[in-house]
Amino acid sequence: MTEYWAILERNAAGLHEQSGELISELLEVARRKAESVTVCAVLLTDQQIELPDLKLLPQMGIQRLYLLLHPRLADYATGDYVAALAWFVQQHAPALMVAHATPNGRDWTPRLAAQLCLPFAPNCLGFDLHDNTLLALRSIYEGRAYAQTSTSCHARPALVTLLPGIRGVVAGQHSSPTPSTSFETMVLYPELPARAERIRRIAIQAPSPEEMALDAAERIVAGGRGVGQEGFSAITQFAHRLGAAVGATRVATDLGWVEHSRQIGSTGKTVRPKLYIACGISGAVQHTSGMSESQTIIAINPDRSAPIFALADLGLLGDANQILPLAAQLLQSEQHEPAT
Repeated sequence: MTEYWAILERNAAGLHEQSGELISELLEVARRKAESVTVCAVLLTDQQIELPDLKLLPQMGIQRLYLLLHPRLADYATGDYVAALAWFVQQHAPALMVAHATPNGRDWTPRLAAQLCLPFAPNCLGFDLHDNTLLALRSIYEGRAYAQTSTSCHARPALVTLLPGIRGVVAGQHSSPTPSTSFETMVLYPELPARAERIRRIAIQAPSPEEMALDAAERIVAGGRGVGQEGFSAITQFAHRLGAAVGATRVATDLGWVEHSRQIGSTGKTVRPKLYIACGISGAVQHTSGMSESQTIIAINPDRSAPIFALADLGLLGDANQILPLAAQLLQSEQHEPAT
């Protein structure tokens, strides 16, 4: 029977929060097929680690879960993930594999595709498998144009990475109208080759706001002309406390207040964070075209007629240079407040 695989990602909190989105997209592709397709989830882990909550899987329509267990899969490591999945693909040969284009997903997928000579479509907005051909929709020129690609599979498993946030389906918040009634779990123990201990995991440390890549940040605090050059000090300090990245408008980068790599907009980066705080930004189309798909937008501006308020989920009328220090104090007081 034909199998489609959703290769899930886990972290300390459980499954990746967009796992539901990945599964939904794969199930939609499977439903369009005339032939019977078994939609499976694949999770790489170690038997000593507690499994995340997996009730989502049968509720969404997943029929089979493959658990790949090995001590070297306790934490993400490129070589081990590629070796385990290469072993698994050669054992079972699915028709289609889908993973999220997260930093880890972008790391191991091209290596697996190169090792097994797989048809590969990275960073997709949508995809389909038709007549042994992989069809994919991808964004180009920072989201200002789209390209439809067609890749012949030659009877080999196709590999796709999906950009997170395309469907907006969060794990645990969606269930299929036809949940799986025959869900099964299969445990496998992949054979991994011996390796030299060249990389040792010590800890995970979040980068500073100045170093965090905008397209990977879940929170962004951005500034414009309205905050002035000195205002970016307050923005950076608040971003540190919030664990967010620092962004800017074109005016701020052109004036040299922030490096150009921090620019958001039609001539800069396109971002889709969970939280976007716009400080002293009027809301010109040149900027909003690069951040309008953020999940939650907070605008701080002293001009009540600023266009940014029409886009914001929450608007604060005032000077960001005064509001951000107050917000930082509130966050600090909450962190130090004793539990009751």
